[in-house]
Amino acid sequence: MLLAEFRATYPVAELRHEGDAWRYRRGGVSANPVLWLTGALGVGDFAFAHALALGTDFRIIVPDYPPVRTLDRMADGLVAILDAERIGAAHVVGGSFGGMVAQHFVRRHPERVRSLVLSHTAAPDPSHARAALIHILSLLLPARPYRALFSRRLRPAFVVGDPFWLRYFDATVARLTKADLVSKAILLSEFLQCGYRPGDLERWPGWILVLDADDDQLMPGPTRAALRTLYPRAEVHTFSGTGHSTAILHPERYADVIRCFLRSGTA
Repeated sequence: MLLAEFRATYPVAELRHEGDAWRYRRGGVSANPVLWLTGALGVGDFAFAHALALGTDFRIIVPDYPPVRTLDRMADGLVAILDAERIGAAHVVGGSFGGMVAQHFVRRHPERVRSLVLSHTAAPDPSHARAALIHILSLLLPARPYRALFSRRLRPAFVVGDPFWLRYFDATVARLTKADLVSKAILLSEFLQCGYRPGDLERWPGWILVLDADDDQLMPGPTRAALRTLYPRAEVHTFSGTGHSTAILHPERYADVIRCFLRSGTA
């Protein structure tokens, strides 16, 4: 099974940064490093198929997310991983929630990012009334009902293709602690209120690829349009009929699009 192969060939490394315990896997070839940021579950193992597919061309780093409570702390911890691996700058791939982390990372540490892939994710939306509500609920609700809300939001993306994914999703959600859940809510709330503007990365020399799907219910049309507006010079690739599950439904095609971008002269 691919997950077992990934775990066997991508050993775990651990470090502590400012009191946070970071755990990540690393593998692939020695050149062309890629920092792969997964979604809101915060488990690097979910990238196993793509890490194996791209590991023949790139050095892949896939972290788990500790329960930090600021985007700055998350970004600084990722830099600590790059430092530990002696990587100056990496291509950064962020999917869904990971795409939000990636957007903050490139702004806080632009010199550590060679190129940016934002997949099935959103731009900040300071007017979004949900931001404050998410924060409050995360602090007030016990773990079980908040875990149920969290699962209800994301579970439809895994009810596709191989039933392995749904079993894996449910097992992972069951292991999330209250601290994990609160962290994701607070970081999402902070991200939604960020004041990013089109052109605020003009001095950053890297290139951007935006991946989306024309029927992604988690990232509907206006959300996808806002992301494109925020990154007017980005290359865009739209998948058709794959919803928020492109990476699960078509892992080879998904990896190929990213490989082509990272191999291109612009990346």
